[in-house]
Amino acid sequence: MANVLKANSPSEKVEAARNISGLAGFNLNDLADEGRSRLDECRNQVRQMLDEAAIEAKRIRTEAEAKGYEEGLTRAQVDNDKKIRAQSEQRAKEGLNVLHQAVEKLHTQHEDWMKQYSRTLSRIALAAAERVVRRKLVDEPEILVRWAEDALTSTRSASKLTLAVHPETIAQLGEALDLMLVSPGLPEQTHVEPDETLARDSVVVRQLGGDIQAGLEAQLHRLEELLA
Repeated sequence: MANVLKANSPSEKVEAARNISGLAGFNLNDLADEGRSRLDECRNQVRQMLDEAAIEAKRIRTEAEAKGYEEGLTRAQVDNDKKIRAQSEQRAKEGLNVLHQAVEKLHTQHEDWMKQYSRTLSRIALAAAERVVRRKLVDEPEILVRWAEDALTSTRSASKLTLAVHPETIAQLGEALDLMLVSPGLPEQTHVEPDETLARDSVVVRQLGGDIQAGLEAQLHRLEELLA
């Protein structure tokens, strides 16, 4: 059973009340102080944890940004390298195409130049040969007889041959031509006839199968074919 404090006198009542309130006040203050202390400590710990978390988050963010920047730089470098490589390959390809076209053009120009040079050289050679032979014919008109003989002997299967030359050629080389016509191997019906339409350096062998040109122009034409 609980004890009840009784005060018989007013002074006792006051003292009793003071004692009770003092005890109660002491206990409450201690509890309040301890509670506030623990709250402050908890707040400090939470604040410290938050500060540490903020610092760690900042560090992580900084590292992530740095890593991302490095990765970005790496990707940019890789992309740039790929771009440069692609551009280099494209330029190299274009350069090779230009070089190939230049080589083809040079080859074509060289072929054209060689053809032109060959034609020019042939014309020079033919002109020189014609000049030499014409002078030779003046000094040695018997060359026409040799050309005529070569043309006549190339038609062994013919039964009739006609050697046409300019009238002045007959006047100049008539005896040599007659000696040639009686040489063995020629058909019996082989004779010489004058033809004023022919040049003095022309020799034509006429037969049923067609004419054989054996004069200077024919000799130069054969030489041109050999030079082609």
